Amino acid sequence: MSGQSSSSPGRLTTFVSFPSPYTQSLLVSALVSTIPNLALSLAPYPEDDPPSLQWADYDLLSFDKPHANPSRYLISSYIYRKALIRKHQLHMTIAEYLAKIRHRGQHSVLEEGGVPKGWIVDIQFTDELDELLVDDLYELAEQLRENEEVSEDAKRWYILKPGFADRAQGIRMFSTEDELRAIFDEFEPPSDDEDEEESAQDSSEEDSPNRLASRIDELGVEDDDEGGTGVMTSQLRHFVIQEYMPRPMLFDIADASSGHKFHLRAYVLITGAYTVHVAHTMLALFSGSPYVPPRSSEDLDLLPHLTNTCLQTDAYGAPTPPAELVKTFWELEGLEALKNVGENNEVVGKIDKAWLERTFAKVGEVVAESVRAGAECGSFGLQFLPNAFEIFGVDLLLSFPESTSTSVSSRVPEPIVTLLEWNASPDFHQSGDRLRKELREMFKGAIRIAVLPFFGIRSDDEDVEIPGEKEAHEVEWEVGDERWGWRMVGKGEIRNFGEN
Repeated sequence: MSGQSSSSPGRLTTFVSFPSPYTQSLLVSALVSTIPNLALSLAPYPEDDPPSLQWADYDLLSFDKPHANPSRYLISSYIYRKALIRKHQLHMTIAEYLAKIRHRGQHSVLEEGGVPKGWIVDIQFTDELDELLVDDLYELAEQLRENEEVSEDAKRWYILKPGFADRAQGIRMFSTEDELRAIFDEFEPPSDDEDEEESAQDSSEEDSPNRLASRIDELGVEDDDEGGTGVMTSQLRHFVIQEYMPRPMLFDIADASSGHKFHLRAYVLITGAYTVHVAHTMLALFSGSPYVPPRSSEDLDLLPHLTNTCLQTDAYGAPTPPAELVKTFWELEGLEALKNVGENNEVVGKIDKAWLERTFAKVGEVVAESVRAGAECGSFGLQFLPNAFEIFGVDLLLSFPESTSTSVSSRVPEPIVTLLEWNASPDFHQSGDRLRKELREMFKGAIRIAVLPFFGIRSDDEDVEIPGEKEAHEVEWEVGDERWGWRMVGKGEIRNFGEN
């Protein structure tokens, strides 16, 4: 697979490069099996002579030629998409969109649980919190004061997330103003004296084999005793505070009479300007610790509440969750859904295929509406291109409506589907070897949807029957259509694109 000139006659010149061998091998296999005449290179092309197709990590993409010649070159990432992938920008984008929706007298699926209620915090040092609590965070301050007058069970809880961090860095939970202050005190950078002491100590220790810890050091993010989730406020000054969603749906995945919290990882393909597809291959990622309701204490354990797979790592810090913590969404069929009531978990009902189909459809609605919010209100933070596509990992939480009853014979109600965050360059490795085949087919479907039509290529491996004389790749998609393991959930139109 040597590098080819972008002018190779009759062959689609393609550059593929991802840091994860898991992702790289799946994508190469999918491309080779789907595109008949492929000139594939794993080495970068010259900047002034890029290949026709670039499917690589964002930092390795060449944007100049594709931007100047949108009909000739296709790239696997949009240039600007921070309105989706940065937590604080996503919050601001959706807040502005919902304000417009209400002004129009319309309804959005993102209301009433579609996104958590939240606030943006721009803070560098703890002493700035006083002014924020009487100004931008006034409503939050009122709720925190109310919490001091009620029992533990009646408290409302909140999650603090750094806007630019990932891998669960800096995530904390609190229910009172004192707890919030303690969090920012923890994030304060060390004094000069502390720096000197730590430097002397570090120089006497051997290098840690934990690659994740080394990466944290490079980013200026401090590790701590809580599973390496600390940050320094002065380096990550943008935070989002969100209301902790009560009544999370739980499942007993370990046959130990204990419920585990989970979130959904939906793979979302956006193409051109624009269509939105959700992959049928959707994951349910579980916490490694049984769920317990949050309680105020100096050593609040976050693990029952955080479902990030990065918290389950191997000896080198690579995310390697145990197989039982990673299921496909469709494997939930037949399991009993649990709801936490006080100190116990009670059965709500058994999951059936119809419930899965309804929930999958609602996930699609939430995803599509968040893209629409970005298209309308993302400003320069989200700009669609006719010659780009991208696969994102979108995290969503399922929780029970407040009126949910607990009975073995009852029907599981339609859940509240809450958007948590969008992730660029999602970690496919968390799926493990068991799901390699499903992910390979997912990539093949993405190629048929985003790549083949752009270059006018017909694959020899068509496996979808469409009524009439046209082939599947020639038929216009409509919202709700499902082909090659992907369902179209939304589409829009951004005008004024063309050759420069």
